[in-house]
This record gives sequence, structure tokens and C-alpha cells, in this order.
Amino acid sequence: MYLKLYVIPEDLIKSKYANIYTYRKNGSIIKTTVLIGKDGERILVHTGAESGKVKRIRRNPKVMVEPSSIFGKSRGKIYNGNARILSGEEREEALKKVTRCCIEKLFSYLFHDVIFKKRSEIIEIKLS
Repeated sequence: MYLKLYVIPEDLIKSKYANIYTYRKNGSIIKTTVLIGKDGERILVHTGAESGKVKRIRRNPKVMVEPSSIFGKSRGKIYNGNARILSGEEREEALKKVTRCCIEKLFSYLFHDVIFKKRSEIIEIKLS
């Protein structure tokens, strides 16, 4: 029996942003540039609960991820992965890790959740 370790590649570790590719119902691919947080073997994304990427991930958890610039320009290899929406205590723990990561993520949380009082989600992506 072999133990397969999932590790975040170096180019994703160095990047603050990533392009997340999700799938529509009809199979077409949608690219979204997001601010990412890293926690061990997983990538965390803080986003609005009603965003298109959340709806697409609920329907199909298969995603592709690549490091990018803030403007979505590719900066590395594309990796396959599986995403899931965190909930409950697991979501709260991940939210603390995401907002502790850098000032941009903290502002994202403050503006979205605190000021505008909109519901948000944490997406966890594990590469395969």
C-alpha cells in the first residue's frame, strides 16, 4: 500500500493569486482569478456565498488551479484538484487562517462579511 501525499507546488506557494477553473452545467470552463490562502496541503478561497464559482463547485467539485497575477495572467502550471465548500466549525477555523494570512484577505472579509453583512463561503481546494 502506498501513501500519496498531496503537497502544494512551489509556484502556488509563492503566489498570492490563482486562476480557478470551474465547470458550467454544459461543460464549458470558466476562469476566475482569486486571492488564495494556503494551509498545509490545501488552498483556501474566501468568496461570496452567491458567487458563480460557489454554485458551480456545488454542482461539480472538479477544478483546475494555476498561479496567476492579480490580473489573471498565468504564472505557472495548471493543477487538477477537488473543491468543497466548508461549513460549521471547519469554516470558522479556515476563515481565521485565511484572514491571518495577509492584509488583502482581512479586508476582503471585513468588507464582505462585516460591512456589507453578506454571507460568504470558504472554498477548500485539494490538488490531486
